[in-house]
Amino acid sequence: MIEKIIKYQVINLRYLLIVPLLLSCILVTAQDTEQSRQIIKNIQDLSEKDSLPDAKDIILKVIVQYDEKGYKSEPFYFHNLYRKTSVDAVLNKDSIESQLAHMRNSSDLISRFVIRPFDFSFQYARSNGKSDEANVTVLLFEDYKSIFADNLNKKRGQTIHASQNNGIFETIGHKNISYFLDEIFGDINLFKETNDIMLLAFKGPLHKSNTETYTYKLLGQKQIDGQTCNEIAFFCTNMKENAFAGNLYTSIGENPKLIKAQFTFNNRESANFLKDILLTHSFNLQDSIIIPVKQESILLIGDDANRMMAAKRTDIFLNYNFDKPDHNIRWGVSREKGYFRRDTSFWTTIRPIPLTNSQKQIGNLEQAADSSKRFRRLERVISLVLSGSYSLGGIEGPVELGPLTHFLSYNDMEGLRIRVGGNTTIRFSDQFQLGGYIAYGTKDTRVKHQANLVYSLSPKQKYLWEYPKKLFSFTYASDLNIPGQDMLLMNRDHFAQSFTHAPTNNMSLQRIGLLTFESENSSNLTYKIGGKITYDKPLGVVQYVRAISPTDTTVIDNITSSDLILSLRFAPGERFIQRKEKRTAIRRAAFELDVTYRRGIKGLFGADYGYNAVNFNLFRRFDFTRNIAQVDTYLSGGKIWGRVPFPLLFIPEGNQSYVFNSRAYNVMNFYEFATDRFIAGSVNSTFDWSPIRLFNPNNKIKICVGSKIIYGPLSEENDPAYHPDLFMFNNGIRALGNTPYAEFNIGLANIFNMIRIDYSRRLTYLDSDDTTEGNKITRGTILFSGSFSF
Repeated sequence: MIEKIIKYQVINLRYLLIVPLLLSCILVTAQDTEQSRQIIKNIQDLSEKDSLPDAKDIILKVIVQYDEKGYKSEPFYFHNLYRKTSVDAVLNKDSIESQLAHMRNSSDLISRFVIRPFDFSFQYARSNGKSDEANVTVLLFEDYKSIFADNLNKKRGQTIHASQNNGIFETIGHKNISYFLDEIFGDINLFKETNDIMLLAFKGPLHKSNTETYTYKLLGQKQIDGQTCNEIAFFCTNMKENAFAGNLYTSIGENPKLIKAQFTFNNRESANFLKDILLTHSFNLQDSIIIPVKQESILLIGDDANRMMAAKRTDIFLNYNFDKPDHNIRWGVSREKGYFRRDTSFWTTIRPIPLTNSQKQIGNLEQAADSSKRFRRLERVISLVLSGSYSLGGIEGPVELGPLTHFLSYNDMEGLRIRVGGNTTIRFSDQFQLGGYIAYGTKDTRVKHQANLVYSLSPKQKYLWEYPKKLFSFTYASDLNIPGQDMLLMNRDHFAQSFTHAPTNNMSLQRIGLLTFESENSSNLTYKIGGKITYDKPLGVVQYVRAISPTDTTVIDNITSSDLILSLRFAPGERFIQRKEKRTAIRRAAFELDVTYRRGIKGLFGADYGYNAVNFNLFRRFDFTRNIAQVDTYLSGGKIWGRVPFPLLFIPEGNQSYVFNSRAYNVMNFYEFATDRFIAGSVNSTFDWSPIRLFNPNNKIKICVGSKIIYGPLSEENDPAYHPDLFMFNNGIRALGNTPYAEFNIGLANIFNMIRIDYSRRLTYLDSDDTTEGNKITRGTILFSGSFSF
């Protein structure tokens, strides 16, 4: 199943990325792509070849030859890479008119509002060289780059010379779709031990450690590009392994070399929407060095044999050079200025293979999409779902309002909260953005506001936060905040957060000024430096009170802090989808590390306290073999040096809503604990099984189990019992004691392919002061969240 291929991801946005592709495929009746399907069928019958001669000895020699003479084993290498990726609807030319008539005459809602908006695309169908087939190219991506390495000094680099993306579905973001397709196609090298494709690790058939996994059979000899080659079939008898199956063509002689490979998945039943995949790799010799010259991948996507899309990627390797590189070469990843603004003549000059007839129509298709009212209306709906914002001045207008999910919300302190906000877009400026909001509470009758200014050092295509980020930002905000949460990143006024199992009456009025510079490099190392001034005035039930003696107390109206901030984030191998400033991971990194250092400077801009604080977060995902389960683990910790009152201590993030939060403590109240040192961990496991399968084996509901724990007794340095100048704990907030706080959750995910339900239970700190206003303890609660998977 595709859910096994995508492997337990909480898909949300990724699901919506592929939906438009599938929507467009149901417009047409596709003919089989005969050559590709015949090759795949022949490969799928390989298991019947057991009586043929064993070819493992030839394969072992091929592996030795590549290890010794493959281009990546050279001291230095350089080559150019041209990549073309397209997504096409494959049509039966004779059925186009009947399909159009059916679409236009259908009165059901799906036909009227989902299928009919694509009717304009039919006029751009072009023959693909077969009498009964025509293609409509709906997406086309092209890239041209240089790749080079110095193996002696273990240096790698690439320079991106040109990149362009064309087609419809611009509201999703062509770069987002491109990243998604990159993960689907993967990066396959048959000589590697494992290859990533469709977010799974497949065993390479030409790595020595995998030769016991595969079976190799000599089929005979065959002419390949004028050369007589051995034809060797390979496959895996264990259908539960993530493996390939196909044909290898090697040169004949004592030192055989790989000339060509055609292969697919060993077990095609692992696919649902994906009907077939065919991969072809071709090799050559240059100065006795084995080099790849062409790689093709074809994916057929659809829900049955007559309805599909064809996604194709072609890589052309050219201009190999094995001389020592120039001393002035720039290592790492670099981009030539204006690389995404190359004109037609540039592409005509560097393109090693021509565009197909349908690909040449992509510009006309884009114009037709812009002129189609029905399609623009559908795009606007997709844009609202993805971004939560409404664009003014067209789908890609210069200003957008949003997020709409924050326009109305409710909490106990503000009552009904009304918020209106928005920001400029790339259409307004590709390096500068202005945004903000104004909010008003019907209960507290207070006006709140926020203003943001962002400047990118380089032009961007859709969002200023696109990889790689190098940007300055300034934010000023005056609003209510839940202590322990970052007001500038908070989600507390999302409509879904309006429904809570405990009162929301512990907020502070904060005025924040934040200036930062953020930069990231090709290794996914990001650093941020900045300065932050925070004015904090309690407005909820918690007060800032000093108790010099039991009869001598002083109420403090507000406190001010001034911080210098340095933060680092390292997430090697992470791939993501960009949504404005937010990123949704397609592929989580092998590990993710965040470290933040803050220095509070007393007296700077009226700051009341001086201190140093460090905290870190470490994420690691573990996947059990054969798709049994996925386990996400988090480890975090922190320490504060210096005497500060509890509003400046670490305040663990609680969650009082009915929306499950994998990072927060779901049965902990807001503003419940404080400490100056802590170590915390959590485990979230998703198993590809649930008790429901005992009664319905085909059910895809999964069981989820998790737990969270935090330990961090407050030190004497920051305990008001030892230092009367500190604020007393009151009205529900208390010090984290010697007993760790712990909770667990158990639930079901993938309900109707989109819903997750959890029961969370508190294990410690079960005492509840029922007399304290708004701070009763919730021992257990039901929570909901989205859980989309294929």
